[in-house]
Amino acid sequence: MKHSPITVKGVVKTVFLLIWTVACLFPLYWLFTFSLKTNNEIFGGNVVGLPNYWIWSNYVDAWGAGKMSLYLRNSIITTAATLFFTLLLSFMSSYGLLRMRWKGQKVTMTYLLLGLMIPMHAALLPLLGTMLKLGVLSTHWGLIIPYTAFNIPMAILIISGFIGSIPLDMEEAAFIDGSGIYRTAFTIILPMLVPAMVTAAIFVFLQVWNELLMASVFVSSDNVRTLTVGIQQMFGQYQTDWGPIGAALVIGTLPTLILYLCMSSQVQKSLIAGAVKG
Repeated sequence: MKHSPITVKGVVKTVFLLIWTVACLFPLYWLFTFSLKTNNEIFGGNVVGLPNYWIWSNYVDAWGAGKMSLYLRNSIITTAATLFFTLLLSFMSSYGLLRMRWKGQKVTMTYLLLGLMIPMHAALLPLLGTMLKLGVLSTHWGLIIPYTAFNIPMAILIISGFIGSIPLDMEEAAFIDGSGIYRTAFTIILPMLVPAMVTAAIFVFLQVWNELLMASVFVSSDNVRTLTVGIQQMFGQYQTDWGPIGAALVIGTLPTLILYLCMSSQVQKSLIAGAVKG
């Protein structure tokens, strides 16, 4: 069995990749060890090392007294509903804008994509008035509606690029066989857009899961508060126990890591497809 010769270039590349891997994993290691320490260790001489005593009760305190179980449920509900409505509306909009011919098609596409230029938090005040008139403040809908509206332009941009690369012959063949517009869109086109949908889903997930300002302004009830606001509530006015806060941060980070591990292959496929298309 032949072995490739060791070269200086290969050694440098390997060392660089090892350093890069350590740099990427170190924040996760630090956060995990942070969550198992006392305030004395965190602010004392053991900032980076393993805990002297592994205080797993920090997770119990965060989950129970810190209400992380409730806030996690609220974040899952809000994020899942936002993902569903954003992907559904964005797919239907992209298909209608690219595959159908109607007056004002290009103007509508431009209008929707202009939403990319408006920061979510720039519209905070008018949104607050609108949500107040709708009577949805301190409800899940008070977050789902604006989150969906502001994430649709990005999702349309991603999905429409993939729809444009699908040959029209497939749809024409389906129409000849008697397939309707909705059946064609959801049974033929949608399965081919899985990489694009996954990519859009990750962008939307990160935007919604980590959002703080709207969640803190539009919600004043524990029954609807999301993780980001819940963790903020754990900071005391005079004294803060940082161990449970670290545990809460670990709990809030785990869904993001799980999502990436489960969907990373699809994201890679979408990047490859985009490169081939370009």
